[in-house]
Amino acid sequence: MALVTVWLVTIWWLSFITAIALCVGSFLNAVIYRLPRDQSLRSPLWSMCPSCKHRIHWYDNIPILSFVMLRGRCRHCTVPIGTHYVVVEILMALVVLMLLDAFFIGHVRNGMSQSQFGLTDHLAADWPMLVAHVTLFACLLPMSIIDLEHYWVDIRFTNVATVVGFAMHTIWTPRHAAEWIRPSDSTAAMAIAAMIGLLVTWAWLKYTHLVDETLDDATEVSPTSETQKKRRLPPSLATPSRAAAWIAAALLGAKLFALLIDETGTADLRHTGRALLPLLFIFALIVWEFTAQRPADQEIADAIHEERHNARSMAFSELVLLSPALILGLIGWWVTAHADGGANPIGDTLHARIDVLGMRHWTPMLGFSTAASGYIIAGGLGWAIRILFTLIFGKEAFGTGDIHLMAAAGAVTGWQIVVLGFLLTCGLAILGWIVSLPFKKTRAIPLGPWLSLAFLTVVVYYDSIVAWPVVQRVIYLTNALLAENSQFPAMEGIR
Repeated sequence: MALVTVWLVTIWWLSFITAIALCVGSFLNAVIYRLPRDQSLRSPLWSMCPSCKHRIHWYDNIPILSFVMLRGRCRHCTVPIGTHYVVVEILMALVVLMLLDAFFIGHVRNGMSQSQFGLTDHLAADWPMLVAHVTLFACLLPMSIIDLEHYWVDIRFTNVATVVGFAMHTIWTPRHAAEWIRPSDSTAAMAIAAMIGLLVTWAWLKYTHLVDETLDDATEVSPTSETQKKRRLPPSLATPSRAAAWIAAALLGAKLFALLIDETGTADLRHTGRALLPLLFIFALIVWEFTAQRPADQEIADAIHEERHNARSMAFSELVLLSPALILGLIGWWVTAHADGGANPIGDTLHARIDVLGMRHWTPMLGFSTAASGYIIAGGLGWAIRILFTLIFGKEAFGTGDIHLMAAAGAVTGWQIVVLGFLLTCGLAILGWIVSLPFKKTRAIPLGPWLSLAFLTVVVYYDSIVAWPVVQRVIYLTNALLAENSQFPAMEGIR
């Protein structure tokens, strides 16, 4: 009876979570289609056929199932439905299941509940981290697809992910989460002080009406605005054949089956393989899409070339705008790092426990500072790369949209994930560029898809990656340089 209960509970959760993920993917299809065309997400509220503009009823809008029942054609005008709609739905489901696996089934991430009472108990204890990560990648997926097509990043996605990351970290501070990657007191103080500096800069820009031209652009548009308005191209992922959809569906079915038999104890499957196959599929899909020739390829190259004369002055002005955050951050770090061994009001505030609504071990400032340190350090890394290489090469080296993407990822996953993910991004982007060279020759590489894939890979394999000897030696040097003030895990077994 107990075994039957485990099977039923597992089937319920996997089915429910997969259905929700597929519905989210279906909504993202509307986002991907409408935003590049300057269409509102609120009007109309229903889906419609891009060809005949006829309203799509709910029974024709069920993810995957409706596509199969309609045989891939609109019910009213019989125009073929793009395969990319199904692929996006399945990709979202695969990503959610990979996160569920890493956190609650494969147990490959430290800091999560180790309860022996099954998936229900794990979700009850740590659902905020699943919600935060699902929100992040639900934002990164459409961002990446739009970036592939248009070379621009809408930071409204990153704003949503950032807010959810801060909220979920603030409420999620259970006792077992002590093994999650947390900031030291001085790092937390630095991050919070730097955020105050960013708010001061933003308020000044808002007051002087410069915010739309600097740090708070709704979108980062690389091509000229006039060209962007004239283009009405189909969204990315319009090129996959039906074979891509079948492969994606097969991977989804295999993933569900593997999670079911592993969670129920029927077989002990290795987490590495069942997470690697979807990642390889996403890599292949990005390369396939990258080979498509698009007008934006030349437009982005021309835009960067035209702006090269003002690139260095732009970098200096950005450095000036970021100076309040830099100064306050350094002050916050220095004050906390050099506090006397006795009284430490900043540390006491960060670790202050609040008992309310039955939330035991709730330390909201520690959770908030976890998101803040990830946001500030990850975003700071992006700004440092942008400003440094722009000054060196005399042309824009790194898009501000990608910086917002890194900061949002840091607020959810932690800055360590972003640092390792950025290093992996460089390798993935170069490999993808080399593979696509015979089909597409362009110097412009949209980094959004590669950053998203790299962050997902590191989130899933973080504890395994930091256990590699090479990474452990880098951690050792980091701990030594920061006087044991690093947020990386301590080294074990390194000679």
